[in-house]
Amino acid sequence: MKVTNVTTHLINSAWRNLVFVRVHTDEGVIGTGECTPVYATGALATEGAAREIATYHLLGHDPLDIEAFYDRAYRESFWGRNPGVLFMGGVSGIEHALWDIMGKVLNVPVWRLLGGKCRDRLRLYANDWYRDAIAEGTSEAYAEAAKKVVDDGFTAMKFDPFMENSTVAAGIPPKHIDGFKDSAIVDRVAAVREAVGPDIDIIIEVHGWLDVRTAIRFGRKFEPFNPMAYEEPIEPSNVDAMKKVSDRVDIPIASGERICTRYGFREYIEQQALDIIQPDIGVCGGIAELRKIAAHAETYHIGIAPHNCNGPVATAATIHADFATSNFVIQEWFPYESPEHYGLVDHPYEPTHNNGYLDLPDRPGLGVELTDLALAHNTYKALH
Repeated sequence: MKVTNVTTHLINSAWRNLVFVRVHTDEGVIGTGECTPVYATGALATEGAAREIATYHLLGHDPLDIEAFYDRAYRESFWGRNPGVLFMGGVSGIEHALWDIMGKVLNVPVWRLLGGKCRDRLRLYANDWYRDAIAEGTSEAYAEAAKKVVDDGFTAMKFDPFMENSTVAAGIPPKHIDGFKDSAIVDRVAAVREAVGPDIDIIIEVHGWLDVRTAIRFGRKFEPFNPMAYEEPIEPSNVDAMKKVSDRVDIPIASGERICTRYGFREYIEQQALDIIQPDIGVCGGIAELRKIAAHAETYHIGIAPHNCNGPVATAATIHADFATSNFVIQEWFPYESPEHYGLVDHPYEPTHNNGYLDLPDRPGLGVELTDLALAHNTYKALH
């Protein structure tokens, strides 16, 4: 079997442009992957990276030699040996598609190829449930929205109490927040905790907005609400700075969505700057690379909770890795997307959760195929 062509598909879905990759073979088997960099910037670059990487390192090769493809892309590309997330996004999307092909050829789900299952279901936490609450801005609005998440069966949820606008770029707070503004932010967290009770896990998202001292100040104010994690309190550009926050805040620190490859995670793991790592399967290097990152973290007894706010193909790739990874903790989930978003694939996993858990999939490969809605048009939009 040889790879004959690779096609890419850019589809806008509300606040992000999704980038899908299809790998075609001479035996008619087609694999699907995703390399969405989310948010406003990067989709065109990642799509271009996927096309060039395929041309130089995949066409004419056996798609089942996945590790060999990754090694070629990493070592033979000048930028591959010190890559950023846009380059590794291209690698990641293609890599998902190769696993999809292997699963289809062998007629087994991808998790079976990764060593089999470690569990029969995944615990999920809900995200993107509080957009209306952001617009309203009151702690009462956050509380009411959080109650609905619990009513929908979830036992965990994540939210950013700092955002003042539901569009990430427009809602960015300053790195240093004046102390007199603390109460409104802390009140939102308090309201959610009171609304959902002590047995529901809450994760406080910060998107890397803050500087070190502000992150520490807020982290200490959040401690009484017993969060499951304090996510990206600062940007992940300085391991020592993240370690300083981690050492001074009594909440598990999580980060990793903007870090790619096992080499990027190495210092965070070895310095134990993070309690939970959050690689994104669409940019970290793919399914196998995420597993290598998780294995390194496991030697330090660090858990993995993969980031995923992408499209339904990335969701599929992520959950297969989750089922086969022993130090998996919990999976980010977007259960409140539009029907059009889920309709980009034939069997979306997102709507199939059962009381905040996902059952083991049994369809071959990743278990999803792009629909005509995804294949028919390029609907890329410049986002502001």
